[in-house]
Amino acid sequence: MRRIPQAIVLALALASAGCPESLERRCPTTSLPSGNFELSLTLQHTADECLLTRSPDGGPPPADGSIVPPSQKVQSTLCAGNADAGATIYLVVANSALIRQSPLDPDGGFTFVSPPVAAAQTLSGCTADVNETISGTLVGAAGTGFTLGPDGGLVPQPTGIDGMVVQSLNTADASACLCPMPCFEHYTLTGALNR
Repeated sequence: MRRIPQAIVLALALASAGCPESLERRCPTTSLPSGNFELSLTLQHTADECLLTRSPDGGPPPADGSIVPPSQKVQSTLCAGNADAGATIYLVVANSALIRQSPLDPDGGFTFVSPPVAAAQTLSGCTADVNETISGTLVGAAGTGFTLGPDGGLVPQPTGIDGMVVQSLNTADASACLCPMPCFEHYTLTGALNR
């Protein structure tokens, strides 16, 4: 059975919508929901993109060698609260067991660095180490900045998310891979508030 790494679930399982209420229940106990968002990812074609150079049967690659769709959507919930490191925001995404976290930047900036997934079976036809970073800015503070509410949650509530996602794949033995390694997937990320 092929295992799809958690780090690329965000990019692969985005067609399914999750119930915002069920995502909110996954917020860490020290946090409160701070908005449900529909995340839209758009693949950016870059020189280091993971492109198929051959098909699994050894023949030529498809015309568009991208291993992921050009655009995808997923439901998510943003949570905020206190953690050992202080004020923290969390990103809970449908179809992923991973809860990403970042320190709270008063200006709305964030960087979610997912734990590396070692030797994951990838869409490149081989096992590779997968790393993911989601960075960007929360929208909606109107120049006043974001603060943590007395019980958790963000004040004001964000109205959108602007950012980017970078996923990297690398392996020591790329001979079985259908894509040259290392390679990357770059996405623009926008989040629209679901009320």
